[in-house]
Amino acid sequence: MTDATAAFHGEPGDTSTLLGQSAERYLDRAAGSLAAVKAEILRRLAPAPGRRVLDVGCGNGTDVLEIARHVGPTGAAVGVDVNEEAVAGAIARSLAAGAAASFQVASAHALPFPDASFDVCRSERMVQHLADPAGAVREMLRVTRPGGRVLVADPDHGMWAPDLTDIEAARTVLTWWFDHIRNPWIGRRLHGLLGAAGLCDVEVTVMPVVLRGVAAADGLTGLVGALRRAGELGVIPADRARAMREEAALRDTQGGFQMYGAMVLAEGRRSE
Repeated sequence: MTDATAAFHGEPGDTSTLLGQSAERYLDRAAGSLAAVKAEILRRLAPAPGRRVLDVGCGNGTDVLEIARHVGPTGAAVGVDVNEEAVAGAIARSLAAGAAASFQVASAHALPFPDASFDVCRSERMVQHLADPAGAVREMLRVTRPGGRVLVADPDHGMWAPDLTDIEAARTVLTWWFDHIRNPWIGRRLHGLLGAAGLCDVEVTVMPVVLRGVAAADGLTGLVGALRRAGELGVIPADRARAMREEAALRDTQGGFQMYGAMVLAEGRRSE
């Protein structure tokens, strides 16, 4: 890996920078594109009053704030993240909203909670960045009560499909770009990870992600930056990288550019 790309490659659990963007900017830009996925995750969590819910890798905390609204003052909505700045931002958002949510800095590999502390544990777009995904899932299982559920949602970065004519070059760029994520194909491994951790009744749902327009595609996948860097670093010839950027921009002005992908939702139950 070159110095030019090292800046956006996460270290174990480090999500301060994601695909060439600050974590805060990335998460804010991505939220709209994943609205349907987030709504489905919330539905499955069923955060009723009095329930205790943990979000591992909570980022800017917006999902925890929504959970807090459902569990109410008799429940608990808790978020942890390894990124100190993200947690500080989440606390600020929570105070501004007057939400009954709590946040703390913690590693997914060593959650600072006793066994069986929560009814449900969720993780979204976090396991892909970890050095030990299996260990993190075991930790989520540990802090979930018997009969409770663990839900992990991550993309499979081998499934992205931008509408670009130069298929060979696009495939090369996207493979190179997403290889800077620690576990780019983690989506297809989630069923096995949850089962190996000891969760029962593991179910997997693949949800489509449709990115309409270059801004949406760039916000979630860093597509424009990927094409630019790939040309600059010689991953593909500079003229082919430039041609793809120009093609995407032209289709965007005509309202015809889209990019498709998938989020994998894996859910299991801790045995009684």
